[in-house]
Amino acid sequence: MPRRRDIHFALLGFGKLGQGFYEVFRQKHDHILQQTGINLILKRILVKHKKFQRPRQIDPALFTFDHREIADDGDIIIVIDCMGGIEPTFSIIKELIRAKKHIISANRALLATKMHQISDYANEHAIHFLTEPSFGGGLPVAAIVQRDLVANNISELFGVVSGVSNYILDEMSARDVGMKEVLKSPNIQKMGESLSVIDYEGADSAMKVSILAATAFGIDINYLDIYSEGIAKVTRSDIRWAKRFGYEIKLVAILRDHDHGFEIRVHPTLVEKDHPVTSVRGQYNACYIRTDLLGEYMVYGMGVGTKPSSSLILRDLVDISNRIFHNTKRQRFYFNWNNKPVLPIEEIVTSYYLRFPCVDRPGVMGEITHAIGSHNINITSAHAEVGTVNGKVIGYVHIFIDNAREREVLKALTDIKGLKLIRGKIKFFRILEASHADFVE
Repeated sequence: MPRRRDIHFALLGFGKLGQGFYEVFRQKHDHILQQTGINLILKRILVKHKKFQRPRQIDPALFTFDHREIADDGDIIIVIDCMGGIEPTFSIIKELIRAKKHIISANRALLATKMHQISDYANEHAIHFLTEPSFGGGLPVAAIVQRDLVANNISELFGVVSGVSNYILDEMSARDVGMKEVLKSPNIQKMGESLSVIDYEGADSAMKVSILAATAFGIDINYLDIYSEGIAKVTRSDIRWAKRFGYEIKLVAILRDHDHGFEIRVHPTLVEKDHPVTSVRGQYNACYIRTDLLGEYMVYGMGVGTKPSSSLILRDLVDISNRIFHNTKRQRFYFNWNNKPVLPIEEIVTSYYLRFPCVDRPGVMGEITHAIGSHNINITSAHAEVGTVNGKVIGYVHIFIDNAREREVLKALTDIKGLKLIRGKIKFFRILEASHADFVE
């Protein structure tokens, strides 16, 4: 076994992720010691509520209610943020950085709003600041981008970033049921690092995309400014129609580097059934990275759960420990912040599927396609058929659009609504292209 070296660390927060990490740490401590010679010693756990009942097998002496005890403890070298939230966590992290504590953050909300400030502050004080556990699950995307692909120019990154949403959509498709039925499953509440429902409302995915944008492209963007749709409005009918036309619906995050701006978006997307993204099932996530040297590079792994996240936290603990012991001069990693603007969703160019529930009479399809064509939008295919809703006969027009600017598509939809043909909600899905459509002046 390598020569033993002690590393004392502290844990901020003891909720679902904090407790999950503690269990994994306890199980893997001896294995890590044997493999690396690093003896990881948990010295303090910061908690908020004094009267909260906690597992009895944990030494009560570990718990503290004052973060200054951690900041003032010279033995503690590394701090893991599993606390969550923006404040008071942001202020606590800054104080710990001033006290020369290296930070491993699994705090998605904090980094999706304060990444730039914290990373600059960490560099100013010459401490290590590792963020990958905040992405959720066990995908080592940041490490791959920053280390393995350092010689590459990354032009595009897309994939499935929410294991919970992916599980829900897969269940809806496999069981042919609506979302309400899937949400009754006890499996849903077991997923993720928290019990929050934002995993399928879109905010959680936007946070991940914000962190990924900073890591891959140096984009400083608050998650609230990212165009994000969740899967809450995806229906069983949507999934049925998608299957009929050879597609599956996935919640896809897309980041692309264009000459005049970055494209950043996350939303339910039609994906061709033979595309690699459709092979990402259940609670798994995947990121596809397009580079100039390697072409397409894929990262695949469990997207939810405390165990996958704990795996990355332990990796980062060992990584920082090795740097401390073997490299006394810190090797800083700077985010290469980019001033290129993020394009508004209206300027995005992509392909679309539109479904119009409408009156059943001759000429309806012609009126709809004429309205779309008047905006110089290329229709690749159009289909019409008749169905029944609540005993009433209704027509359906399905339109597939080749690469078009979203602003023009939205204008066309406004024109079509003015024709008074529509007898229900127009459904609108973007399609994941085989190769990205470049930004058009």
